Amino acid sequence: MSAFSLVSRLPVRRSFFFDPSRLDFHLPLVGLPVSLLAAATMAAAMRATASPTAAAFAVLAVQYLAFNLFHLDGLLDTADAFLGPGDAQKRLAILKDSRIGVFAFFAGFMALAAKLALLLRVAGLGPDSGNLFGLAAVLAYPIAGRAAAALVPALAPPAGETGLGALAKGSKASRVLAGSLAGIIPWAALSMLLPSLFAPVFPAIAAASPFEPLFLLGWACIVPSAIIPAVFFARLYRRGVGGYTGDALGAAVESGELLHLALSLAALGAAGAV
Repeated sequence: MSAFSLVSRLPVRRSFFFDPSRLDFHLPLVGLPVSLLAAATMAAAMRATASPTAAAFAVLAVQYLAFNLFHLDGLLDTADAFLGPGDAQKRLAILKDSRIGVFAFFAGFMALAAKLALLLRVAGLGPDSGNLFGLAAVLAYPIAGRAAAALVPALAPPAGETGLGALAKGSKASRVLAGSLAGIIPWAALSMLLPSLFAPVFPAIAAASPFEPLFLLGWACIVPSAIIPAVFFARLYRRGVGGYTGDALGAAVESGELLHLALSLAALGAAGAV
């Protein structure tokens, strides 16, 4: 509950003890309800409008309003701080500044445009789109993004003793893996056990065995989608400001989601599903 309240804009209407000590485990797990929300939104929008464009816009709007606006802010701040010239102190000042500059605007525009294009591709999967297992692999992108963010504190020290960076201090890759599996396994099981969730929208989702190697490759894309952004932003922040901040985690979420969408769609394309 602590991790959910920290990275979600949805109100938690119950009292609980805030304990951030296991963010490394729970942050990837938060990706599960985000995947469910994205899938339900896409299915509802496709059923209501039969328009892949409307469905892609709906997923983007709902996901960002409910979860990702905080993460997008981290990507914007990262772009402003690291794409322009400056020393560590100037970068830290930019990261704390609520205003956005031209680098942030450009990075945000490109990230949202790329995600919209990829979601449009997902929403446009037709009768030959393969099966639900492969589609669910693509829609696991929120788990991949949050696994990337959870890995950053395992690879670099925090830049300061306060803020989100300090809360995530002491993260371990083994707990990130455990949290990721805790999100992936029920999502994969759901994709096989409850095909009625998607069957009315994607009529041929059961056309192939879920255990075809290239469909499994779609799920395996979570690994590079988490590791590559985590390593990149951990190194960038360590060299640039001495350690990661909360903005590094947000940038890792956004980058990991984009990378997983691209890689898993490519895997399904190689399988002839898209």
